[in-house]
Amino acid sequence: MVEIIFILYLHFVADFIFQSEYMATNKSTNNLALMNHVIVYSLVWGLGLLIYFIHELDMNKVYYIMIFTWVTLVAHFITDYITSRIVKKKFDKGEYGSDIPNFGGFTVIGFDQLLHYIQLLLTWEILFK
Repeated sequence: MVEIIFILYLHFVADFIFQSEYMATNKSTNNLALMNHVIVYSLVWGLGLLIYFIHELDMNKVYYIMIFTWVTLVAHFITDYITSRIVKKKFDKGEYGSDIPNFGGFTVIGFDQLLHYIQLLLTWEILFK
């Protein structure tokens, strides 16, 4: 349970607290803004994992942390590339939400978060279990 809470917490910090307004508002149309967001996000993950595993760091663990960070960078870029463009189109049309079933822009943001959680949990399971 501690691992899941750590993953959720670090994802929140990396994806929201360390995402500037510029990154958030431009990543749907500007790949440089998206790449900046993804690099910062992944660096927060790399540092967070080093701190999390500080008492059991060896070259194997450092190697797995590097793999986790790279997988997360690639997966986060692909996910945000697709979902941020869908959200932008929906928001531009004023489709923030809808009657049930709700497929508005905020639902797409929620789906984006679900995809990130799945990737993080699967990568953690594969590398650190």
